[in-house]
This record gives sequence, structure tokens and C-alpha cells, in this order.
Amino acid sequence: MDGKKLKSEKVIINNNPRFIIVDSETGEVLDDAQGYGYKTIKGAFKAYKFKRLTKDERKERENKIALVKKWVKHNKKIMNFFEEISFEIWKGSWGPDDRFDEKLVKKILIENGYDIDELGFTIKDLLKYGFN
Repeated sequence: MDGKKLKSEKVIINNNPRFIIVDSETGEVLDDAQGYGYKTIKGAFKAYKFKRLTKDERKERENKIALVKKWVKHNKKIMNFFEEISFEIWKGSWGPDDRFDEKLVKKILIENGYDIDELGFTIKDLLKYGFN
């Protein structure tokens, strides 16, 4: 991100703790959500990064999202299976250390005959854009 060193700063706005993005060297406020601040540090950095995307990066992101959505639409059976598994893990039906994550999704896709290298997107992209 332009080689700047960023940091988040906690501020109080309307008696609520909020976060803003600040250049750590100059102290310049780079993003404060139009004066409202962000509820979380993660949200602040995510929004700042998104706002800094170039036109080409936005287009690439949109294409990736469209590719994932199309794949999800054509692979409803495995997506329903993922939904069932994630719900069972959330309920605690699986072990306490089990997680619905990239590793599990990759394992299930491979076990069901999917070629991970042929998807055109990463498992992380599938988790990020395919489940909403």
C-alpha cells in the first residue's frame, strides 16, 4: 500500500470506541470512515485496502467473484455438503478442534474428484465469495 507504514488508532466517537487508519510516520489520518471511525481494527484495514484498489485490481476482483459464483451455481451438490458440514461443526457435533477451513474444504474437494488446480480460483476465494 504505497510503501507507507500504517497503524490503527483507537479513538472515542460518541462514547463508542472506534478505529481509524493513520500513517505511523507522519501521524496523518488516512481513513476515518468520514469521521465515524470503524468498529474493529480488521474492518478499518479492510476498508482502507479496498479504497486503495486500482481500476484493474477492482476488475480482477470482480472477475474472481463472478468465477466463484458461477462455479458455486454449477456445483450445488458439493456446496450443500459444505453447508451441512459447517453447520455440524458449528453445533459441536464434530470434535472440539475441528474447523471448517481451507484445509478441510480442499480435502473434501479432492476426495470428491475435483482438480484444485483447474478451479481458476483458490480455496480461500471460495470461502470468501462462495458462502454468502
